[in-house]
Amino acid sequence: MFPGEEWVTVISAFALLVVSAMLYSRARHVAAILWAISSLCFLIITIALATMGLDALQLSATPYLGSLYPGLLATGIIASRSEYWKHYLAFVVLMLILIAVGGELARIPRVLVHSISGLIIVFLPLILAARKQVSATVIVVSVGGLLISVGGLALATLMAGKPLLPFETVVFLLHPLLFLSAFVMAAGLYASKGLGCCE
Repeated sequence: MFPGEEWVTVISAFALLVVSAMLYSRARHVAAILWAISSLCFLIITIALATMGLDALQLSATPYLGSLYPGLLATGIIASRSEYWKHYLAFVVLMLILIAVGGELARIPRVLVHSISGLIIVFLPLILAARKQVSATVIVVSVGGLLISVGGLALATLMAGKPLLPFETVVFLLHPLLFLSAFVMAAGLYASKGLGCCE
């Protein structure tokens, strides 16, 4: 850890928002809108973490914003190549509703949306590249998805009171993982021209 690392994470979240906006300006594609909303949610989380520290995890909006980040990223990846994105968006919305009404069971939909979205972000770009539907640069998106999955699941389980990793380890890895996930995802979406939807 180093002084000010939380603000570097804010910068990477802003970079993801800028790349999403650039992709939208090129093609006006729904995938870029979903990525922009996702990155805006992430930017709000990183600003809260930078200003409030781990107390930001106790904010009532944090579970929703934290679930929208990977949920809408995954939805955007589906939308870039398929009309079935609306089905996955409905799943994300359903998980948010269950988080809201779930009480003690709220951690289940939270972990579900993080884990399933993480799998989509990691593996769908690789499948598209293997089928030669997108360029090989899309592998960078998969790397970003892997980082999002690790960081998101660690945070989701920490907030749910059932951490996958020791608390000290999550705190130590939090900002580096969040920074790398946003930075690598931004680079991957830019290099792959939004998975081919925004060329």
